[in-house]
Amino acid sequence: MLSSVKMAVTTAVSVIALSVGAANAAETITFMTFSGYYPPKIFEEFEAATGIHVDLTEVATNEEGMGKLMASNGTGFDAIIFSSPFVTALQKLDMLSEIDHSKIPNMKNLYPEAEKLAFDPGLKYSVPYAWGTFGICYRDDMLKKKPVSWNDLLKPDDEMKGKFTLVPDERWFLEPAQLVSGLSINDVSEQALEKIRPLLIEAKKNALAFDNFTMGSRLVSGEIVAAATWEAWCTMAMRDGGGDNLKYVIPKEGTDTFVDGFVIPKKAEHKEAAEKFINFILEADHHAWMTTQLLYKIPNKAAMDSVDPELIKKYPPLQMSAQDLLKNEILSDLGPDAPRVSKFVTEIMSQ
Repeated sequence: MLSSVKMAVTTAVSVIALSVGAANAAETITFMTFSGYYPPKIFEEFEAATGIHVDLTEVATNEEGMGKLMASNGTGFDAIIFSSPFVTALQKLDMLSEIDHSKIPNMKNLYPEAEKLAFDPGLKYSVPYAWGTFGICYRDDMLKKKPVSWNDLLKPDDEMKGKFTLVPDERWFLEPAQLVSGLSINDVSEQALEKIRPLLIEAKKNALAFDNFTMGSRLVSGEIVAAATWEAWCTMAMRDGGGDNLKYVIPKEGTDTFVDGFVIPKKAEHKEAAEKFINFILEADHHAWMTTQLLYKIPNKAAMDSVDPELIKKYPPLQMSAQDLLKNEILSDLGPDAPRVSKFVTEIMSQ
């Protein structure tokens, strides 16, 4: 997930109208997603195949995308990629169209497990685009004691102190402490938060920085020896100079499975065109780009089956099965608890 799922450092929303010679196109859809989270030529190819032009709105985080949608009162967008908690929130607000599977026949390419995702069973409101896990990426060549537990970051030894990063995203900042404390990652009760407060204060004190954007380059350079991060960021760092010196581990206490997926707002003006666009992306040769270029696992079995086995062998995080992903918890929408959780996290980070 572009942390993305989210999930990159907060920047201003940039709206980019892609000019691909479609001034006279019969129809235009507006698609909102994270920056760079799509094959570069996909919009031109889709227009050539269908005559439908795509205007692209790029955002850095889920929160920016949600703000954009809410500011427009749910109008102005035909297809959007959001992470699972935001899909749930929008569904509760009755702002999403139901997915008509008959209009997106390439959903047959998805793993059967995709329809069992807890946040949207049966894929009634979303179409999965990417999924994966959150863990520890570390320099195998620089650590004598290899991390196996979230406590290796929460209660670091001298080898680790001051040489690791945490993520500033609220839910994933809390997750390691929740898991080592035997809590659900969706338990944000006052009792649960007070239980994990000391762990988070100690971790924050001993971390080099909060980073959900440059941790990969910091690992490659040796500035840090470990980072709490999403698996795709680790595999990209492996590709971009880290090589075999970088390893990714899911700590023994567990992780979450993140899911980013397409939604169609209830007020979308071009629903049928949006369905055609999503169907186009789900073609195996199009969707496989997420794995071959961004090194994300994707919930498209046909696309994953088309990926060179040597690539999957080279990057172990790509090898986790759909069945294993389904065993992890998925972050849920916090609803009215969100402001209280934000206040708690701000208190910890300001100490």
